[in-house]
Amino acid sequence: GEGVGEIDSLTIGDGDLVIGTSGHGISFAATSDTSATGASMANELFDDYEEGTWTPTLGGNTSYTAQAGRYTKIGRYVLADFDLTVNVLGTGSAGTLQGLPFNAENSAGVFSGHVSFYSGLSANVTSLDCYVISNTDDIFFTGHGSASSSIGNNLSIFQNSTRVLGTVHYFAA
Repeated sequence: GEGVGEIDSLTIGDGDLVIGTSGHGISFAATSDTSATGASMANELFDDYEEGTWTPTLGGNTSYTAQAGRYTKIGRYVLADFDLTVNVLGTGSAGTLQGLPFNAENSAGVFSGHVSFYSGLSANVTSLDCYVISNTDDIFFTGHGSASSSIGNNLSIFQNSTRVLGTVHYFAA
């Protein structure tokens, strides 16, 4: 018949399913659910997926021994990892890692991250973590001392030969 109908099944033998107009995607509205507080889901349209690389930087004239980043974006959710080894810090930032692939949403908050390895820091810490401040593409660092006391946020950790590997997750603007 003519007109718009429903497809009971779809098989693609060799190729991609392309939804060609912005604002369209795969709708999960049929699985609409409410939370314990009775609030309904705000958006159930899956309309974005992307994988790629990004280049973490400290700015200025910093030179690097290693400088790599990867990310996966699912809807607005971004998972980004980084591996940065400073050769010479020069005029670069000692505390702000820049260049995330997307700005974080403007939510008046922070998004958390994890540092899995670090060496050669300019700050004396026994643990190091990271976070993304809303409305930026920047990663900042926080640490603790030997007695689990907080050393602070927005730490200056980079100097010549510093290496930091980590992951952040956040919602893109």
